[in-house]
Parts: sequence; C-alpha cells; structure tokens
Amino acid sequence: MKSSGFRFRRRALAAVALSLAGLASAQSNEAWPAKSITLVSPYPAGGITDLLCRIVGEELAKSLGQQVLVENRTGASGGIAHASVAKAPADGYTLIMGGSAPTAITPALNKSATYGPKDFEPIGYVAELPIVLSTHTSVPGTTASDFLAYVKANSGKLSCGHHGNGSSNQFACLTLARMTGTQITDVPYRGAPQVNTDLIAGRVQIYFGTLPTQVPLAKDGKIKIIGITAPSRAATGPDIPTLDEQGLTGLNFTSWNALYAPAGTPKPVIQRLSAELLKLLARPEVRKRIEDTGSITRPGTPEALGRLTMAEFDNYRRMAAESGIKME
Repeated sequence: MKSSGFRFRRRALAAVALSLAGLASAQSNEAWPAKSITLVSPYPAGGITDLLCRIVGEELAKSLGQQVLVENRTGASGGIAHASVAKAPADGYTLIMGGSAPTAITPALNKSATYGPKDFEPIGYVAELPIVLSTHTSVPGTTASDFLAYVKANSGKLSCGHHGNGSSNQFACLTLARMTGTQITDVPYRGAPQVNTDLIAGRVQIYFGTLPTQVPLAKDGKIKIIGITAPSRAATGPDIPTLDEQGLTGLNFTSWNALYAPAGTPKPVIQRLSAELLKLLARPEVRKRIEDTGSITRPGTPEALGRLTMAEFDNYRRMAAESGIKME
C-alpha cells in the first residue's frame, strides 16, 4: 500500500510539474505585447523630446493595443535614463527615446559612463531638430560667404555660445574655428535662453541654435540666421537655405531623436516596433504633429539607425581626441 501510494504521489507531482512547465512555456511564448509598455523620456515634461515621446507613444498604443506609458527619468543630461534602460529586461516592455547627445555623444566623451551605444537595440529614427547658424545683427551680410569673410577678418575677436562641454554646438564652434583657421572663443551656457540673451546683446556673436528657438528672434530682427546645418531645408523653415547649398560644407550638426530598446530584445519585437513606427511616421497628421514641434521626420530602418548611432559615437570620439574635450 505504501509503495502504491508513493507511486500515486510521484505521478501526481510529475503531472503538476508538467502543467506548470506548460504554463511557463505558454507565458514565454505569449504574443507580444501582452501588457503596457514604458517609453522613457530622458528629459523633463514639456520639452521637445518629451513631446515626441507622447506623440509616438499615443500612436503606438493604438496600433499595438496596449498602453504606452511615458516616464520622465531626468538627470545627467539624459545619462540617468540611458543607464537605467540599458540594464532593463530585454523583453520589449521598456523603450527609450534616445538621441544624438545622450546616446552617442555622452558615452563617446565620458569615460565613466556606464553605458554605450551597443547597450541598445535600434528601432527607428523618429525626427531631427535642425540647428541653424545664427549671429548678432552687427555681423555684416546674410550669406555663408559673407559670414566666412567676416570670421576670417576677425580672428581672436569673436565668441561662440554653446550648451556646455561636449555639446554638439560646442563642437560646431570648434569645427568652425578649425576649418577657417581662426581663433574663436567658445563660451558655455546652461541653455538656449541664456545664449540668446547674450547673442542679442552682442556679448557673443555666433550661436548654433535650434531652428524653433532662433526663427522667432530672427523674424523680430533681434538676430540673423545664416543657414541650416542639416543636409536639407526644413519644412518649418523652407526659406532658410542650408549651409551646404551655400558652399559652406563640413558643419553638418543636428540634434536627433530615435527609438531604442535594451540590447538583446527579441528580433521579432524590434521588427514589429519598427514596422509600426514607420507606419505612424508616414501618416500626414502624425508628421504634422511632429513638425509642429519644429522637428523634421526622417523615417528609417533599425539598421540605418544603428549605423548612424555608431557613426556619431565614433565621430565625436575622434573630435574629442583632437580637441582634448572630456566629460566627467
């Protein structure tokens, strides 16, 4: 009787184990997404990155049939958010709206950064924020050739405002000085409002600022805009020529935003997210909402985003080595 009872209990336990294993297998093979998704914004609410998160999150929620919750994890110029998402489970339920500065530039310059571009799985490019070369009104002329002539004639007398050590617009200042063979003082500020205050007052003469912040000031006659540093004109500023088309090449600096997941996220999940992102960016009403922020939509594949991210990382690491700039 004891032997028979033992065999019965053993068969019962085996059946329970098989049932639990089947349940676990069913759960692991459960169609994604089976729950809400967190989309991390590395910057505070109300900024352009946050607005893009909310537009993309709202549209993805419709197509995926699950909530996409935007979570603002701020600090360290986007570094805190990136470090946390890099360590998040690679299951498709945590995403981040990365960008040129926190995803590529910071790890290229900061040796103490706990993450790098390879810690993220590219999903797709969302938008870029065009940067324009703007000047004080005392700078003569309105074209790139006028500007270059003025810079070369005033070596050591001009200042260029930027957003701090390692920022893309600081590298734009340094690149301008190097390509013209002149001395230009680069002056750090906390952000665009502070730079523009001094640009309007003439305390700095040059500033590579974003199109949305600079266009209203130029329309009011407070500053001048020489051209856009992007490869093509912006829909929100079609009358502003690019620097490239004016013959001033080598100053292609942009601020971009793109969607990433933690490295190791299953390929089918990345492919689904990429496909849905491309669909929503193709819709005119969504493109308008994005372009109303001053950004330009530039849809692309995960592979294209991966190449762009690594190219930016390598480019800024090279420029940092040449200039001696570091972030601590």
